Amino acid sequence: MTEHTERTAQPAPGDLREAGGPARGARRPAPAAPPAPAAPQQAPAHPEEGLLDLVDQAVVVCDADGVVLRTNAPAGRLFPRLRVGEVLGAPAAGPLAAAAGDGSDAFDADFLGRRLSGRRTAWDGRTVWLVRDDSAVREREDALLAERSRSAFLAQAGKQLGASLHHGRTVRTLVRTAVPVLADSAVVVLPLRGNRTTWHRFGPHTPEPVAGRIAAAVLEGVPRVADALSGLEPEPTACPWQELEDLGVVPQQLGEGGEALVIPLPGNGVPAGALVLARGPDREGFTAVDTELVRQFASRAGIALAASAFYTQQSHTASVLQSGLEPAALPAADGVRLGAAYRPAREALRIGGDFYQVDPRPGGGLDFFFGDVCGKGVEAAVLTGRVRQSLRTLALVEIRPVRVLHLLNQALLDAGEARFTTLVTGSARSAADGGLDVVLAGGGHLPPLVLRDDGRVEPVQIGGTLVGALPDPIFDQAEIHLAPGELVLLYSDGVTEARGGPAGYEMYGERRLVRDLGTCRGMPAGAVAQRVELLATEWLGGRPHDDIAVLVLQAPARTD
Repeated sequence: MTEHTERTAQPAPGDLREAGGPARGARRPAPAAPPAPAAPQQAPAHPEEGLLDLVDQAVVVCDADGVVLRTNAPAGRLFPRLRVGEVLGAPAAGPLAAAAGDGSDAFDADFLGRRLSGRRTAWDGRTVWLVRDDSAVREREDALLAERSRSAFLAQAGKQLGASLHHGRTVRTLVRTAVPVLADSAVVVLPLRGNRTTWHRFGPHTPEPVAGRIAAAVLEGVPRVADALSGLEPEPTACPWQELEDLGVVPQQLGEGGEALVIPLPGNGVPAGALVLARGPDREGFTAVDTELVRQFASRAGIALAASAFYTQQSHTASVLQSGLEPAALPAADGVRLGAAYRPAREALRIGGDFYQVDPRPGGGLDFFFGDVCGKGVEAAVLTGRVRQSLRTLALVEIRPVRVLHLLNQALLDAGEARFTTLVTGSARSAADGGLDVVLAGGGHLPPLVLRDDGRVEPVQIGGTLVGALPDPIFDQAEIHLAPGELVLLYSDGVTEARGGPAGYEMYGERRLVRDLGTCRGMPAGAVAQRVELLATEWLGGRPHDDIAVLVLQAPARTD
């Protein structure tokens, strides 16, 4: 018993170090294994934890101290650094932490490249944040707003470009409209005319568009622009704008770098010009969306530019024809006082068909004609010129008015004219009493009006058929005597058919003309012509009208 007690009282191997170590020659026991680490504490499962991942919004559950208790998978994607058991913090939760700190119930902010919106709610004594990723919605909204902006720009550009048919004004509007929406600088190079062309530019430090000229040789040295003008390159082409420096049209204020886009302006079969858009280095280059917008703008601009160029050309042609058809100045003739007024129609390409001519005769007196060609436009202008020239030629070989009308009628029929003219032709000679003997022959024109010395107005019925309409015409002739101071008035239907008055559609008419002419008693020939034209114009009240032509032949008054 005593021996057993002593053995059990010996120290354990682990206690030998405290007892002074093992005895000499004793075997050292193996060291004891370190204790295993304690298993981590698992959060108790909650019934709602599996349901959170079914929600398509991010869910973040916090306690009263702002410690995150629960999150779902969408929350992990939106807030990848957010950890359960940690307090909401700005680096991890961003706008969510800011809203929690401010006591806000909602937020709408950008975070990690996304547009997030969230709202706070309370549930079972905890705070629950529901956060939605609005990035896709915002992108669609931004895309819709951008498309609306582009559509509004194109609509406004089309309205501005179509506001004028003046070619120079249209091209200036074009370059002004393109800046700054499309580029920092816009240049339009027009097609070559001969060995030169014109450019218009608007951009930095130019309050108004400026223009200049380029030689064809210089243009050939810039193939991108030359190809766009010739139609060889129908698509927009981008390049560093320094490639266009030889053209001398891109402003140096853009600085080094930057990009240019060259695009033809579609016209009537051939380009109406080349548009050069330049952006400086501080601005993004031309994207695919930008290029498409430029393409649509160029389409509208090209149509407007081609239309204005065509109209300008036609207007110039009409002006040249009109100037050649306007009556010549009245000559000075012994024994006859003359007066005339002429107001051509100002509508587009409505070249006047009214004409008159007065020519002194070598033996004294004068010959005259007054007419109105059927129709308007270039065809009528051509016929007017032909009639006037024929009458001048016939006056060299024939002085009988009726015979002149027959010869002119045959000449028009032989030429195959499908149009006709009304005409009054005649001559005036001084009479023994100081008055005038006037011979009038009519070819379907309005009857001349004679103003007598006592204020009476008498129409001269000469009738006759239209000149150039029938192979067997009938022309009438009348002879009148004008006492000193009396006159005869020749007028076109632009006077009697002038529509206006209080109602706006009533014709001036022959009766009103006769009445107003009677008030001109004692007035000189020039004043009578101007008064008749003025009364008809006032009756129109600014409305569109036909050509108005008036010719007055007056016997000199006895006091002359």
